[in-house]
Amino acid sequence: MSCRPRFLPALPFGVALLLASCTAVAAAAPAAIRLPAEQARALGVRNAAAVAATGIPLEHLPATVEPALERSAVVTAPYAGTVTRVLAVEGSQVAAGAPLARVQSRERMMLEADAGRAASEARLAARQARRDAELLAEGIVPAARAESSRALQEQTGATQAQFARALALAPAARGGLPGEYELRAPLAGRVLERKVAPGQALEAMAAAFVVADTAQLDVAIRAPAAARMRLAAGQVARIDGTDARGRITAVGSAVDGASQTVPVRARFAAASALVPGQPVAVTLELPAPQGALALPRGALARVGRDSVVFAATQGGYRVVTVEVLGESATQVVVRGPLAAGSAVAVAGTSALKALLAAGE
Repeated sequence: MSCRPRFLPALPFGVALLLASCTAVAAAAPAAIRLPAEQARALGVRNAAAVAATGIPLEHLPATVEPALERSAVVTAPYAGTVTRVLAVEGSQVAAGAPLARVQSRERMMLEADAGRAASEARLAARQARRDAELLAEGIVPAARAESSRALQEQTGATQAQFARALALAPAARGGLPGEYELRAPLAGRVLERKVAPGQALEAMAAAFVVADTAQLDVAIRAPAAARMRLAAGQVARIDGTDARGRITAVGSAVDGASQTVPVRARFAAASALVPGQPVAVTLELPAPQGALALPRGALARVGRDSVVFAATQGGYRVVTVEVLGESATQVVVRGPLAAGSAVAVAGTSALKALLAAGE
């Protein structure tokens, strides 16, 4: 069929010339384009083989970098007091047990005095119990007295241990004043938050620092609710614009009504480009169903309401309607009546659409 002239002015000169000099569309099959290889090259049409898709990208999902929950800890003040010194700031790398701040506490001072009295009473009770045991062996005192001494020794010992545990919650500052204790790092890592300053009054159990081991980081992702059933632990996650790759560790089951998303967490090895609190965009790679094909993005075209690709045939191309399963900046994953290894047009599809329209 000859091409109708009314379509030629809207086409580039080279395409119009070829349309004017060749038969573009098979009369019996309007979805087939007759196009010799030489003319296809002149139009800039280039083919590539469709390959079986290994995954479907779910791109540009909003996310935030966070410390791994099981590798982070909040440091609290066990006793009320006043901050006298701050020894670590945000970003400081600290060892387990390293002092972070010093606090002067009246409560701790009173506890020290009580602990001292309890220790003295425990020592006296222990000596008396030993003496009564010796006297009992010599038959000088009755057994009831020795038993009473042992009971008192156990009681005072328990009281002393109780005070010792209470003091251990707030270890004394090295070389500090009476009642001055240290807030220490519970694990090795980085100080992410500091909530105290010198001179600040602290209530008992107030949060003072957040420390986390940043050797591994979590990324909290918001994924479309429609994809929830296809998400699973172990799937690959990539942070856009970086080489960072991780894997999904958990997929939430509750859908946020406002955003229609589900929470997803992925674990990444620490990278210099990632810091806790950083907003990032993430691409998740979902498993591809059987028969899914990966093509360069340039292979996909729109004809009416359909997504199509142009499959190479002997002497031209045929239009294949496909279902788009996923897209990325460079690739598209589709499913349709097309086999892996089939040659499809990946460049020059605009010219092929023009030829198809001219043959209608």
